[in-house]
Amino acid sequence: MPNRTILVIENIDCCFSARSREDGKDRKTPPAVCYGDGGGDYDEDEYYEEDEGNWRDDFSEKQSLTLSGLLNFIDGLWSTSGEERVIVFTTNYKDRLDAALLRPGRMDMHIYMGYCGGDAFKTLAHNYFLVGDHPLFPEIRELLAGVEATPAEVSEMLLRSEDADAALAGLVEFLEEKKKLASSVDASRTSGLK
Repeated sequence: MPNRTILVIENIDCCFSARSREDGKDRKTPPAVCYGDGGGDYDEDEYYEEDEGNWRDDFSEKQSLTLSGLLNFIDGLWSTSGEERVIVFTTNYKDRLDAALLRPGRMDMHIYMGYCGGDAFKTLAHNYFLVGDHPLFPEIRELLAGVEATPAEVSEMLLRSEDADAALAGLVEFLEEKKKLASSVDASRTSGLK
């Protein structure tokens, strides 16, 4: 890996067969997950046990990345001469990762990317439309405070029109629908408890 390189490993929790050494549980890893686009040299049906709904051990033995192998790979990158290397791991399940992978020196910074808040929305609006303020901003901020919307959902709504007014109005409608849906789900849960 040359200097001034960024290596991104997406869904790190899916790339090796052992969850955490403390769990003592093995997790079978589907071949398509380990290789991103599923373009490896394997027959998926050969490794999948239809009746049991899991992946057979012989795949793990033949091609799977182990936690030990991953740790050795990371340590090897840092121990070689060179500088300005950044490794980015993504996961939706940080709790599935072994403590050895999470410790400082391997992962120096942990960034939680949660739901879209007012500041993130303002940045997205500026990036898409070069606007720093708009009459709909306060309403959108208020809706975002009460609705769980990801930055990707907000971006998708902003991309639906090149006109800032139309895109922001569409985002307001989207957030209002999410709010109504969340309210109806909460109401049905509450009525189910009585």
